[in-house]
Amino acid sequence: MKKFRFRLETLLKFRKMEEEQAQLKMTEASIRLYKEQELLNQLQNNLVVSLDLLSQEQSGSPTIETLKTFGYYIDKIKREIIHQQEQVAKAETYRQECLAGLEVAMKQRKLVDNLREKRLEQYHTELLQEEQKVLDELGTQAFMRNKESE
Repeated sequence: MKKFRFRLETLLKFRKMEEEQAQLKMTEASIRLYKEQELLNQLQNNLVVSLDLLSQEQSGSPTIETLKTFGYYIDKIKREIIHQQEQVAKAETYRQECLAGLEVAMKQRKLVDNLREKRLEQYHTELLQEEQKVLDELGTQAFMRNKESE
């Protein structure tokens, strides 16, 4: 019998490549999200440190110029935090989109992979049937030779 051949092998390879690309995009999106969250954490830590410095400064006798400078700086950090929160939300949305794309790619690859498995099982069944036919034929021939020799 001829060797097993899956006609959709090229499609299966293509689906695997799509899945790998989707995995890469997902990894990149996760890294981007992590970096954006880290930047947000740094900004929030800067705000806490600045507020602590302001409270220390206020316990002494600060000048109006110093208080204004702290106020401007704290407002700037708060704006950056808001902007960074938006960036984190965008990165999370993009990551979710990549995850959905990965799930679709995995389903498509599994579908073709399942077709291949079914075809392989069918091939093995046909192979066993063919072998059984050969064995039956050999058995019949042996039986006929024994019958003739009697």
